[in-house]
Amino acid sequence: MPYNVDDRQQPIRDQIKEFAEKEIVPVYEELDRRPEEFSREHYKKLAKAGYVSFAMPKEYGGGGYSNIEYITMMEELSYWDPGTGLMAAIPQLATYPLYAFGNEEQKKKYLPKCASGEIIPSFVLTEREAGSDASNQSTTAVLEGDHYVLNGEKIFIMHGDVCDLGVVYAKMSDNAGRTRISAFLVETDTPGWSARTLQHKMGMRAATTGLITLENVKTPKENMLGEQGRGFIIALNTLDGARIGVAAQGVGISQRALDESIKYAKKRIAFGAPIAKLQAIQWMIAEMATKTEAARLMAYKAATLQDNGQKYTVEAAQAKMYATEVARFCVDRAMQIHSGYGYIGEFSIIEKLYRDQRVTEIYEGTNEIQRFVIANNLLR
Repeated sequence: MPYNVDDRQQPIRDQIKEFAEKEIVPVYEELDRRPEEFSREHYKKLAKAGYVSFAMPKEYGGGGYSNIEYITMMEELSYWDPGTGLMAAIPQLATYPLYAFGNEEQKKKYLPKCASGEIIPSFVLTEREAGSDASNQSTTAVLEGDHYVLNGEKIFIMHGDVCDLGVVYAKMSDNAGRTRISAFLVETDTPGWSARTLQHKMGMRAATTGLITLENVKTPKENMLGEQGRGFIIALNTLDGARIGVAAQGVGISQRALDESIKYAKKRIAFGAPIAKLQAIQWMIAEMATKTEAARLMAYKAATLQDNGQKYTVEAAQAKMYATEVARFCVDRAMQIHSGYGYIGEFSIIEKLYRDQRVTEIYEGTNEIQRFVIANNLLR
């Protein structure tokens, strides 16, 4: 049983287990193995259960849960299917800038529909030359009359191929001639917005990824999010919290790899006895369990700091970096323990976990960027 630091965590685990057995287990293989295509039916089930709006404010239709409760949800969903966990995380990544920095009119207009699943939001930041260096935006925004006009291209945007609302980041010049990044709310049925699904993704296939092209896309003047020139601050603040969620994904993946390995080691017979009797296997299990628990506690620490209103940038980066690398270790050891039965997806979930895990070390800032964030803060 995973360790809880808060009494509210176990009911969430129990609730998600019940949901997963009914709504995730029967479909996760199909969602992974069919051609890249977003399942609106699966998304609506997540929305109805309250998982796409878990941390959104209650007054706008969200669950209003704390950060420690939110990452518990992410850990558990990712345990059952990392792709489904990511599908639930994306709308909360996209709407955090709105409920943290938006005005009341913007919140009332968009948040309830995002919370209910009526519209799908997306966080539209990354470009071909602005991934780890997110400040290097080439997408532009120009004020023309009562609208901003946006031009550019965005890539690797989660749910960018199917979203109804984009939180788009673009550079624009102020009255002093300085170029800074601003954030905008853009409805995707606006002329000039086009998107397609990126194909042959290695893992996390239930949550599709898109490439977006903006050609003279107009958004009303009142749809600027926050103050002009403060978009990069909004993005960084959003990513700090999102990194704790990615750490929770890593913990869920690690725990599943560990549990599957324990079950398999007890039943697999070699040399006349279960392989669980072999010291080589025992040491793998011991390391997996210890690293998973350390990663879990790092994630919980970062979430607790966030709930308490304390600084958590370093702790979020540490948790994300460590937990996702622990997940890589655990799925690799699980593959070794399962051997051929792990490598062939017909026989176990290990092959899928192996593919799903890899992107957790890349998105929300690569782990190299996390090391930079940690060192930069400590060496000031």
